Amino acid sequence: MQTFRSKIDWWFWGVVIATTGLLLQFLWTMYVKGTMQQYPEHAALYFLTIAILWWPIFNTRYIVTEQHLTIRSMLFKWQINHSDITKISTSHNLISSPALSLDRLRVDYQKDGVASHILISPKDQQAFCKALNQTLSEH
Repeated sequence: MQTFRSKIDWWFWGVVIATTGLLLQFLWTMYVKGTMQQYPEHAALYFLTIAILWWPIFNTRYIVTEQHLTIRSMLFKWQINHSDITKISTSHNLISSPALSLDRLRVDYQKDGVASHILISPKDQQAFCKALNQTLSEH
């Protein structure tokens, strides 16, 4: 079993850090003004938002075993049989996916006879493809 972490783009880091800083500033202001007890739901929402922002950074990963590719991100999990993978190619598609970078791989596969795909962004794309025993084709 090999685990690959997602590559994280600078802009993703920027959004997460800037938003976290803004929310921490809101919390600090509430604390200094003494309004945290008056509006505990606001404080809870700010803390929850910070946790949700950081969750994919610590949780998004791609696990290659002898039989499967398992993709995990937040509460989501995809499991794809190696034999169902038809092609892996590079992509820069902006569509929502379990990828924290725009330097992505498109994994095409068959699920119950239906063609499908998912976009992922392992840090080391060549090692990832090697672990899957697949060749990377340019899109």
